[in-house]
Amino acid sequence: MSSESGPAIAVASLYQPNLVTRQTGRAVRDGIERLMAERGETIAVIDFRDVAVIDFSCADEVVAKLVMGSAGETGDALPRFVLVRGVREHHLDPVEGALRRRGLAVSAERIGGEPVLLGEVEPEAVAAWRMLAACGRVRTEELARRLGVDSGSCASLLAGLLRRRLVRRNGDAFESLSFSASSASNPSDRIPHAKG
Repeated sequence: MSSESGPAIAVASLYQPNLVTRQTGRAVRDGIERLMAERGETIAVIDFRDVAVIDFSCADEVVAKLVMGSAGETGDALPRFVLVRGVREHHLDPVEGALRRRGLAVSAERIGGEPVLLGEVEPEAVAAWRMLAACGRVRTEELARRLGVDSGSCASLLAGLLRRRLVRRNGDAFESLSFSASSASNPSDRIPHAKG
């Protein structure tokens, strides 16, 4: 699942201040999916910094359905990931509501870069995700030592996070999506934003 040259980074800057309605969300998601389809392993970085309002239906169409697709729930076998950047307090309820309704989660960053896990995740997996986010890149044994758990339990937690596309495997180590996205060689790929 790892890529020697690293993942493609597709940045979706959502310049619209108001993301409301399923129609708008579908148009935005379609643009992101088209760009992702042109690549192999991809991290779609969705930039919420300019979004003043997002409603539940738009959050469901953009974030939840992209996460579903990245986790292979739509029949796509390519390794794809979603990272939401620029999250503010007013984004949390609609995005988390859409994710929790479907039993999903997404890696995110608040304004200022603080990593946050949005959606539905077991407490043990959240602890592993947070430690990995703090490290950036780490091997299973090192993460197990830091968490104070055995390597087998840690490997199981990481496998679950990887299956849900909340972390990325790179060789013999695991990476947070923030680390992978900031380390990639092509961070300037842009997804045209769609007007709803």
